[in-house]
Amino acid sequence: MLRLGSLISFTLRLCIVEGRGQYKRGAKYCPVLDEENSKIECVLGTDRLDCLRRISKGTVDFGVFSPEDLVAARWANVDVLVTNELRDRDKQFERSVVAVVNRRILPDSAAPLTSILRNSSLCHPGVGLDDLRPLSDTLSGYLESLVLTRSCDPNLSLSENRIKALADFFSRACKAGPWVPEPTRNAELKKKYPSLCAACRSTCSENDRYWGDGGALACLSEGAGDVMWSELNDVKAYFKDTATDHLAYLCRDGSWQPLTNNTDPCVWLNRPWPVIVAKRKAAAAVSALTQSISSSAAAVDRHWRGALAALLELRAAPIPLYPPRAPLDHLATARGFREAYSQSGCDPPRHITLCTKSILEKNKCEWLSEASAVYGITPPLQCTIRASTRDCMAGVRDGDSDVMVADGDSLVSGMRDYGLTAVLHEATPIVEKTHTVVAYVRKDAMLEKMTDLRGKRAVFPRFDGVAWHSVSQYFADKLKVPCEHFISFFSEICAPGIQEHNATAEIVDKLTKNCLKDDGNGELNALRSLVEGNSDVAFFSMNTYNKYKANIIHEPWAQNIVELTPICPEENPKYCFISWSNIGHVFVSKKNSQMRKQEITNVFTKLDQLFGKHQPFHSPMFSMYGQFNHQMDVLFHNNTKNLASNDMLKFNPYDRIPLNFERTLTDVKKDTCQTADLSPDSSFRSAPTILLCAVSLVVSLLFR
Repeated sequence: MLRLGSLISFTLRLCIVEGRGQYKRGAKYCPVLDEENSKIECVLGTDRLDCLRRISKGTVDFGVFSPEDLVAARWANVDVLVTNELRDRDKQFERSVVAVVNRRILPDSAAPLTSILRNSSLCHPGVGLDDLRPLSDTLSGYLESLVLTRSCDPNLSLSENRIKALADFFSRACKAGPWVPEPTRNAELKKKYPSLCAACRSTCSENDRYWGDGGALACLSEGAGDVMWSELNDVKAYFKDTATDHLAYLCRDGSWQPLTNNTDPCVWLNRPWPVIVAKRKAAAAVSALTQSISSSAAAVDRHWRGALAALLELRAAPIPLYPPRAPLDHLATARGFREAYSQSGCDPPRHITLCTKSILEKNKCEWLSEASAVYGITPPLQCTIRASTRDCMAGVRDGDSDVMVADGDSLVSGMRDYGLTAVLHEATPIVEKTHTVVAYVRKDAMLEKMTDLRGKRAVFPRFDGVAWHSVSQYFADKLKVPCEHFISFFSEICAPGIQEHNATAEIVDKLTKNCLKDDGNGELNALRSLVEGNSDVAFFSMNTYNKYKANIIHEPWAQNIVELTPICPEENPKYCFISWSNIGHVFVSKKNSQMRKQEITNVFTKLDQLFGKHQPFHSPMFSMYGQFNHQMDVLFHNNTKNLASNDMLKFNPYDRIPLNFERTLTDVKKDTCQTADLSPDSSFRSAPTILLCAVSLVVSLLFR
């Protein structure tokens, strides 16, 4: 056993990502490293790409990564070295993909692949991804690209173009499981291209006998199909006790080899093993450290080496690389792997441009783009930056960008002023974490009912936002306060953001003179105004109140805990909010074609499936809803559970939560503020009281 003291003179910082279930190891093993003076310190990263960024910046020294992580990071020019491979078998590569065919389609001698495979039957493992499946969409797409002619019909989505290319080339296939995430569109595509389900055993779904890697092998074995791609070990295991004289390995040069007694079959693509990556200055020390871990230590050592082995997820001693390699040089040793991530697309290229509102948002978008490209999400995501939310809305309206993500305060203005529509929503079933609007007052003010607020000083997070529209609409519906009298219901109103609209100086002064500075923190400023006694009622969310109550708002004014209480609407005594809405929305232009909207929805749904709260990996490669560079709510909200379609409001638990804000945008009643004139040109030239209603929830016309 090597003595580390003479080799490592400083503490090495290991970046780990907490997994799920049995992979949640940090709390158990990191303390062991501290207790035994191992000279190794755990640092918890948000996801694997976060750890890679930290290593490149020098704030941590090493970590464990997949080959896909290295591909995703290639654009960032991270200055790191690969020091070890983490193998659990005596194989050069973790996975090797082969093509297996039924000999009945083979000609008498080697021939071009296209002539051998055209009009044959394909056994496709289906779309899906987890830690056990060998082929991502990118890798399977690469294998198909070696045979198929790319389809680039501009009137079809890229997903449908790929499906069409398969259907045009193969006479029939079994491509079971979902083809796209949206069920209705999935059914439409399967009806349009029935040949891709013709070889299936039954439903062409995930319940079909021929779905998945094992299902594709069964499809070939039982004669339903002629060709398939699969992992070499799976092929050997499946046909171990089965006669294979009627099958052969098909090689990329058009030749073939027998399955039986073949110790070196021709491989189409290799996938490298997971690796240990270190910052350049620490590579020698990390190499020395890993040499001290034996296979027995990885299995049974109860001291710090065993703890380190568990954190690195070792099943055997790490294999050292002499000398350590740059990531792309290491990936180049695996046939086809790098090439799979350098495929050319259609010409002209098609992409989805996401508008961001800060450098930090753009940076997160770029990492999300690279992560999505690794797993074959198309069209690829591009990122642009504008100065503000309103600038992004204008960019989407004008076609400079395709999509933007914003909170509920942008719903009405986006629809009314910019012709946008929300195709997906950042959803959470936890009511306290949604975008709620609650009327909070100081408990010592003795205000108990909404009618008690007449003549009081009110503060809103912003003008034209969810709180503004919810309260004005509620007062019109329930308190019978006409729209034109809403402003005079209160003695004073603070509604920052009015200056962004075409309002007179008189109106701007009236709605901002009693406000704190408008620094974009509308909810916190509304809370502060109430806490410091500058207002009698403040309309903000339960989430903001809960942070204040838990004393986790790190501002001097927030240390003065004043007892606040909500005024509950009579029809909502359980939750006490005036309205609730989703915490964020994915906006596109209403002018987009239905195909384009479906394409954008498909991409963001796949991003959610791969990098959201329920991703298929035991440790996340990238976290859409996690912290980014130690900041919360960057681009997406941390409280988001998933991206949901407009149909979410029809299902449990959302259908049982009253007073939803989004529903009022399409369920407009007569004789309320929602029937006022929406014209932004006329509103601010009319009487001030009318202007305040003209920008209210009057959105019915927008849906016609």
